[in-house]
Amino acid sequence: MSHETVTVLSYLFFMIFGYLSGSIMYSQVLPLKLRHINIRKISDDGNPGAGNVFKNVGVSMGLLCLICDIIKGAIPVALCLHYLSWNNLLFALVLIAPVLGHARFGKAIATSFGVLLGLLPKSLLVFYLAIPFVFFSVVVRITPHAWRVIISFLLFFVGTVLQGYAFPLQVAAFCIALIVIVKHVKYLRSLEEVHFHATLGLHIHSPK
Repeated sequence: MSHETVTVLSYLFFMIFGYLSGSIMYSQVLPLKLRHINIRKISDDGNPGAGNVFKNVGVSMGLLCLICDIIKGAIPVALCLHYLSWNNLLFALVLIAPVLGHARFGKAIATSFGVLLGLLPKSLLVFYLAIPFVFFSVVVRITPHAWRVIISFLLFFVGTVLQGYAFPLQVAAFCIALIVIVKHVKYLRSLEEVHFHATLGLHIHSPK
């Protein structure tokens, strides 16, 4: 087996590992197993994310789920970076895989941070996401939360390109931002539909 084939198979292993790791929904599994609470049923939007666990179950459980959602993205990337190079375009798929796995069921914010944390200390790319996210959460607070996420991830991608990061990292930043933004645009549209139907119902049932 050639060296190139071994390299491709190695990247493929970490892609699959990352996707499967990202697919584990700790924010749904842990509250259900430890507290017998189905977070999808009691949350407003049915999203199995750490934010809903904080809101509906408590801080301690929320922190546990948040840490697990971050770690599940960080470990596959950190291990891959330890053995392989990020200058191969296949490395972009390793970064994308955990986010894509989580996005099957959730909004993938914490896992995106985890993937970027997995690049430390070789890359500080995580700060290009953390800085706008914190800024628009604390300094200039944007509401609703979905818009804060969309703008932060868009700026994260722009910052990655402007700083001239390796092309695989730029590709990964674009795809990660796209995945998260699409999830939140769909969420905003669902809110608009709920508001529309609620308003329509009020008009229909209002006394004439």
